[in-house]
Amino acid sequence: MANPAINNINKTPIIWKREDTIATPSGTNDYLRVTWNLETEFNNKVVCVFGGTGTIGSLIIEHLKTLKPYSIRVFSNDENSLWDSQQKWGNRNMRYLLGDIRNLERVRVALKDVDYVFNCAAVKHVPFAEMNPLEAVTTNILGLENIINASIEKGVKKLLHISTDKAVEPTCIMGATKFIGERLIQVRWAQNPIVGMICVRLGNVWNSRGSILPLIRECKKQQKPIPITSLEMTRYFIQPEELIEFVFKAFVKGFKGEIFVPKLKIVNIRDIIVGEVGISYPYEIIGVRKGEKLTEKLLTEEELNDAEECERYWIIRHEFK
Repeated sequence: MANPAINNINKTPIIWKREDTIATPSGTNDYLRVTWNLETEFNNKVVCVFGGTGTIGSLIIEHLKTLKPYSIRVFSNDENSLWDSQQKWGNRNMRYLLGDIRNLERVRVALKDVDYVFNCAAVKHVPFAEMNPLEAVTTNILGLENIINASIEKGVKKLLHISTDKAVEPTCIMGATKFIGERLIQVRWAQNPIVGMICVRLGNVWNSRGSILPLIRECKKQQKPIPITSLEMTRYFIQPEELIEFVFKAFVKGFKGEIFVPKLKIVNIRDIIVGEVGISYPYEIIGVRKGEKLTEKLLTEEELNDAEECERYWIIRHEFK
């Protein structure tokens, strides 16, 4: 019998309802209609999304298209994905830019006359980063630094950077580079407080490309055993619609190098498999891969003590002068 908690995971809100009360930096409470704020924030603005053809980048662009910006620039180093995106979104108020964030001059050109920036570009897969550490460093650290420098040079108003729970007490190359990326956002804002900079630390996106759900379904389709690293492995998950709600709320609220961390549910990978294919479907234990943890954290103990706690999330404020 399938685990009922897993059966209901798509129906259970992980973060918040649209009109939750949230704490402002002054400590007072206000009611934010997120859609209202975003319409006034993005109307007639030029927005660039680095990594715009990936899972998170695509979700951000889908929502941006509803907010009537003047133009959305989709930046990606994947030519085929750019083509697919162009067929899906069309050319009205859209520009498709082929390039790599490791190329500073290309990033400068992409950010000419841009108001807002979302950076979703990254080397994300732990095994690839472990085997290709310099590629992870040049993309996740030096590429982000290129985006920051170009944003400052071109007069961008605000930059939001996507991070991951693997940045917390990292044991892998990817997590270490994302940890440094968070520090870059904080330090560089302290040095250049004219450009707003925000970081959002997320868990795994439910049903995202390369995640556990597509793997389970593909194994079932091919009638192959499901490879499992460990029956004890757990992960934090966030639903796509909740990710968008959280990312854009952080965009509206943040400016001063803050790291926004949602309060997510932790899910056992075994329960996901049972919920998808039943308890009797065959699996194969392949062992924990190099750099992986059995359980991730959303914050360190030090961050938990110092963070501003709101009802559905934490705010980690920068400590650099």
